[in-house]
Amino acid sequence: MAASLHKGAATLTRQKMLTTFKAFAAHAKQRRYGDVDPATVTEKQLRNYVGARIEAGITPRTIQNEVSHLRRALRGADRGDWADAVTNVQLGVPAGTRIGTGCVVDAHVLAHALEHAPADTRAWIQLERCLGLRREEMIESHKSLKQWEAALSRGQSFITIRHGTKGGRVRDTAIPMPYRTRALDAVRAALEVVRQRQYLVDAPTARAAQKQVHDRFAALGLMGKDSGHALRRAFCRDNYEHYLNEGYSVKEALALCSRDLGHGEGRGRWVWNNYLRASYEQQQT
Repeated sequence: MAASLHKGAATLTRQKMLTTFKAFAAHAKQRRYGDVDPATVTEKQLRNYVGARIEAGITPRTIQNEVSHLRRALRGADRGDWADAVTNVQLGVPAGTRIGTGCVVDAHVLAHALEHAPADTRAWIQLERCLGLRREEMIESHKSLKQWEAALSRGQSFITIRHGTKGGRVRDTAIPMPYRTRALDAVRAALEVVRQRQYLVDAPTARAAQKQVHDRFAALGLMGKDSGHALRRAFCRDNYEHYLNEGYSVKEALALCSRDLGHGEGRGRWVWNNYLRASYEQQQT
């Protein structure tokens, strides 16, 4: 199965797909299916795998994603029509909601982390918080820091994010005027780090870099509900409220936030559900 990884997938997506294929192979070995291959896997085997994942307590959204990964492998083996014909209902995939429960990072947790973090880790945190970068984008940002500094220094209203993006899709992320100084400060702090070494995150491999950032953030309390993604939610909230204050409608503001985060302008409702909704609902309680 691993040989059928979709070439267009982003690095993290490929890693998650590989994890799915390993889990399916382990399931096949346990059930004594023999060697599993996208060209020969059956509907019954897929249905049994879904059932085993449900029994193991895997969340509905994760199971949905895993089945999507397996469909990709089937399409890679020229079984796309069959893969699309076998529905999630037939496979017993549980229904799940696309409404997230994550909130923006807790201000006290963030302040504590910034106070106790070494200079390089503090720069990583601020890049994710002030520029809305995904983890991989932050790790790869040493390739763009000088361009971002130049753009922000001359008052440009956006930065171009090229490296580490999902699917290699380049995007322009708006940095509104009220937040431009802090973004520039974050970029300059990161530049100070890379003046002393080659990479912003000094690790031998991409996987090692991801682990290093995760472990350092967790040690500072940036984990669970206050993980790195909560930093992106805080960035999204700031931009959303800025757009509303500028006179944009809610729908327009969400579309712009979706663009800034790298999801495209057509996923505003999804951005509301997964980046903002829980935080605003929490404020009302």
